[in-house]
Amino acid sequence: MWNLEVIVIMKGIWFCLVVLLMLTSCQGIKTVNSDMEEEQLGCENEISTAILWVDRKDGESLQKYGFIRTAKVHANVYSDGTFRIMSFCKKQEPEVVTYLKKRVAAFTIPKFFFDEGYIEPGEQYLQLRYIPAKVSR
Repeated sequence: MWNLEVIVIMKGIWFCLVVLLMLTSCQGIKTVNSDMEEEQLGCENEISTAILWVDRKDGESLQKYGFIRTAKVHANVYSDGTFRIMSFCKKQEPEVVTYLKKRVAAFTIPKFFFDEGYIEPGEQYLQLRYIPAKVSR
C-alpha cells in the first residue's frame, strides 16, 4: 500500500513542521531586563484613585476636539487640593509632559473628592484626562 520511501519522507516533513512551529512560537516572548522597565510595569498595574480632567471646562463639548487621552501619573497630593507630578507611568511626548505640568500648576482638586474620601493627601496614582488638540495650541 504505502511505499517505505513515502513514509520516511512524510516523517521528515512532519519533523520539519514541528521544529518550525517551535521556533516561531518562542519569538513573541519578551523579557524584562532593566529595573526601570520593571518599575514602569509596576506603575501600570497600580490602581488610580481618581480620574481628573485637567483642561476641560464645565459644559464644554468634546465633539469639536474629536478625542481625549489619559495619562497615568504618580503624584503627591496636598491637602489644599494641589498636587505635584512625580513621574509618568508611560513615556509621554515632551509636549504632553510640558502641557500637563502647566495645567496641573493651575488645577486644584475639588473639595468634593476629599470630603467623600475618594482622595486623601499623600502619594498616589492619578489619571489625568486631557484633550490632545489643546496641547498643540
